[in-house]
Amino acid sequence: MTDKNRLFSIGRLSKLTGVHIQSLRYYEKLGILTPAYIDPQSGYRYYTFQQTRIVEAIQYCADLDIPLKQFADFLLEQDGQIDYARLIEAGIRMTNEKMARIQKRLSFLEYVQKEIRHAEDCRMHELVRHRFPERLCWTIPYEGNQTEPDFHRAVYRMISDIEAHGLRAGFNNGQILLCSGQETRSFLFIDIRETDVPEAAFPQLITIPGGDYLCSVSRESGIRNAPAVFPELFRQDYEKTVVEMELFSERFHYAEPVFEIRCSLPV
Repeated sequence: MTDKNRLFSIGRLSKLTGVHIQSLRYYEKLGILTPAYIDPQSGYRYYTFQQTRIVEAIQYCADLDIPLKQFADFLLEQDGQIDYARLIEAGIRMTNEKMARIQKRLSFLEYVQKEIRHAEDCRMHELVRHRFPERLCWTIPYEGNQTEPDFHRAVYRMISDIEAHGLRAGFNNGQILLCSGQETRSFLFIDIRETDVPEAAFPQLITIPGGDYLCSVSRESGIRNAPAVFPELFRQDYEKTVVEMELFSERFHYAEPVFEIRCSLPV
C-alpha cells in the first residue's frame, strides 16, 4: 500500500518547482512525467521528491528550446536516471543552429536597413553613385514595364518556377536591361537566396554584375528610358547593365510605388 505521506500532491509539486499545474499535467500527457501514485477514488496525482529533478530537467529542455516530446530520449525513469550529458549536447547543438538562424535573420535585416538608407539618399539627390554586390537572378525575357498587369502575373509564375527547381526566391525583383553595342536584351528578374547552384545550371539564371552603379529615382517605370536618364554613360562604349526596381524607402507607398533605375559604370 502506498504511503501518501511520503508523496507530494500536484499542487505541492507545482509550488516546489514553480511550474504551473497545467504544465505538469501536460508533461504527464506527453509521457515524460508519470505520477508515482494516482488515488483510485479521487484521481489525485502524487509525486516523489525525486521527481522534482525530472521537472527541473524538463525545464532545461524548455529553456534550451528542445522539444518536450524529445525529453523521453534523455530519461531512464525505470532506472531513476536522467542523461544530462546527452541533454546538454542536444541543447548545445540546437542553440548553435538557432544562433545561425538568428545571424542569417540579422544579416537580412541589416541588408534591408542599408537598402532603406540608400533609397533615402536617392530621394535627396538627382544622381547617386553606389556599389552593389553581384546578384544571382532567375530571369525571363520581358519587354513591358513594371506597372503593367503582365508584370505581376509573370513574377508570380517565376516564383513558382524557382520553387519547382528547388531554389528560393529572394527579396528583390524588377527588370534588367543588358546593353552591348547596339544590342539590348530585356528581362524580368527575381534574385535567388543562398545557393551554391552555378549560373550555368539553368538557362534562366543570370548574374547581375557587382560594382559601381549610378542611380536615379523615377515616378514612372520604364527601363528603356535609361539612355535619357544617363545620357553621359550611354555616350560611352562599354557593356552596360541597367536595373530597375521599386524604391524600398522608409515609408513604402505600395499603392503608388516609386522606381529606382541603376546603370553600371565603366570599370
